[in-house]
Amino acid sequence: MVSKAALKAVPLFRDFSDEQIEAVSAVVSTQRIGRHRFVVREGDPGETFYVIAEGSVAVCRIAPDGRETILSILKEGDFFGEMSVLDSSLRSASIKTLTEVELGIIKREDFLDLLDNNPQIGKLLVIELSDRLRAANQLIAATTSQDIRSRLASLLLNLSENFGEPTENGIRISLRLTNQEMANMIGTTRETVNRTLNRFWDDRLIDMRTSHVVITDRSRLKALIP
Repeated sequence: MVSKAALKAVPLFRDFSDEQIEAVSAVVSTQRIGRHRFVVREGDPGETFYVIAEGSVAVCRIAPDGRETILSILKEGDFFGEMSVLDSSLRSASIKTLTEVELGIIKREDFLDLLDNNPQIGKLLVIELSDRLRAANQLIAATTSQDIRSRLASLLLNLSENFGEPTENGIRISLRLTNQEMANMIGTTRETVNRTLNRFWDDRLIDMRTSHVVITDRSRLKALIP
């Protein structure tokens, strides 16, 4: 069962009273899914709204030739599936787990009832979607105008802001992405990401002695971005 604290962490419900959170909790079911599994696929019917109680997922598009593009990463407290629930459209992107996740699931009719009974959700939904659109536009601009070193530096800094943990020698990125997943986010190949990461390591911008990347010189890494 998704805890009330986890529901309170979701931006749409952050200002809810205990009584309102109880109402949300009453219509939420729970699902645990392992790493690297699809939760929904592009083109699927959209009858459910999801909140992430634990873990992280990738929003991605799969090309006809199988190539994957990761559009964004969502973490604990984020949500997805709202567009299809609101307009009964098919899923516009696929969602794949990056870690083991715990999801709270709300059926379409229950989510629409929550909207009717709690109008503030609509305003918060617009704000959150605007933030996501702004971030997506920034990613597109970076992917089309920056070189690979700049793109990868931007990605690492963004990951450190969302998944960073202070350590003795820098900022440890707690989310473990494969080189292929990073390549899928910045529009390049796994080999290029591997080569560029090693160059960053040689230049002492990052440390890769463990399974987690540690940013050791944030200012120099940031200087690579135009």
